[in-house]
Amino acid sequence: MDSSYQPKNDRYSESPLIGNHRGTQYNTHHSTRGHSHRIFQRRDNLFAAGDYFEGVYILRSGSAKAFITSRNGEEHITKFYYPGDMLGLDGFDVNMHTQSVRFLETSSVCLIKASQVQNLMGTDQKFREAILQSMSHNLACDSAMMMCLSTCSSEQKVARFLMDLSISFSERGLSAGEFILSMTRTDIANYLGMAIETVSRIFSSFQERHIISVQQRFLSIVDFAALNACVSIDVCAKTAANNSSSKKAILTMN
Repeated sequence: MDSSYQPKNDRYSESPLIGNHRGTQYNTHHSTRGHSHRIFQRRDNLFAAGDYFEGVYILRSGSAKAFITSRNGEEHITKFYYPGDMLGLDGFDVNMHTQSVRFLETSSVCLIKASQVQNLMGTDQKFREAILQSMSHNLACDSAMMMCLSTCSSEQKVARFLMDLSISFSERGLSAGEFILSMTRTDIANYLGMAIETVSRIFSSFQERHIISVQQRFLSIVDFAALNACVSIDVCAKTAANNSSSKKAILTMN
């Protein structure tokens, strides 16, 4: 790959980004150099499979989904992202993204260009730890999800999904028991490899058993113990509970 390649559509050229990943916390004068992030609307793509790797993105607000597209055009969701998550790590391999990322709601991201990532990995210990922990966390979660998809019942998959969401929001300083599902039930079914009717049936069952309460996309976990009892594999949940990379990512971009 030609290292001198420049994207034809540099979406950030008119909106200068923070020159250092620590932002105002590291050097306050960076915050005065134009806008430090870019806003995207629901259904906008951050990048698509096959796009040139520009760098690592930090999701500052909102949420997004990653997906791959089959030869017949079907989308298969591989991951959901929330504030503090690093996006685009798949591009390191061949300087090209292998999956697409689309926003689920109005969101903002900050780009750390590939050249900056290489420099920071060698000079900044906290950044190096954050990105390595993010990669390690992703690998652990992917392995646990593969096991869950192959061995868990439909109810266990949905329970696991909701528990992981709860832990994810909790470690970001948000409510672990009440949150809005930014993804549709169709997205949830796609991610879990289930039919949407099955997801809806399990949600209804959880409500009837007073485990959760759902009003449109607003979900409340009423009985954590009962929901957790439905989960058979908790490797990723434990990893997430002990993981600090998301918190570090948020701090570096504030």
